[in-house]
Amino acid sequence: MNKEIVKKIADIVGPILAAKNFDLVDIENKPSQEGSILTIYIDKDGGVTLKDCEDVSIVLSAVLDTYDFINEHYILEVSSPGMYRELKKEKEFKRYLGHRIKVKLYESIEIKGFGKQKVFIGKLDNYEYNNLKVVLDNGEVLNIEMKNVAKVNLEPDITSLLKNTNGEK
Repeated sequence: MNKEIVKKIADIVGPILAAKNFDLVDIENKPSQEGSILTIYIDKDGGVTLKDCEDVSIVLSAVLDTYDFINEHYILEVSSPGMYRELKKEKEFKRYLGHRIKVKLYESIEIKGFGKQKVFIGKLDNYEYNNLKVVLDNGEVLNIEMKNVAKVNLEPDITSLLKNTNGEK
């Protein structure tokens, strides 16, 4: 499946997902022995459940079958982008304000107490005009232009998650 087909899929499924209060996060196409695996990543406020993925898969499968423009055999998967999801769009940065993120830069920068760093973790404090404001655990505040950012992922605090699943606070 080429990029043109993937874009056409996005153009078709994007409005359908939006009407059901889901965001189209990404579309990935990977070859497999059976043809290809077309994965559509969705998100919504409050997160995505397995039932959400099942329901969306049924709808999108019917829609794509109706349009019938994919000329090769494929398996459709609908998935959440996961706990360590990459943040790409402004809406995603705004949704995850206050969450821990891992930022990878193209070039190292000097961070007080850490020296030169290319990768760091902190709390996403603000996102405006293609600028990230990140507060590190030591209180250091970094303002970074997105043109200098290679990748941003959510970085859940695993110890907090484990405490919460054991009933601790």
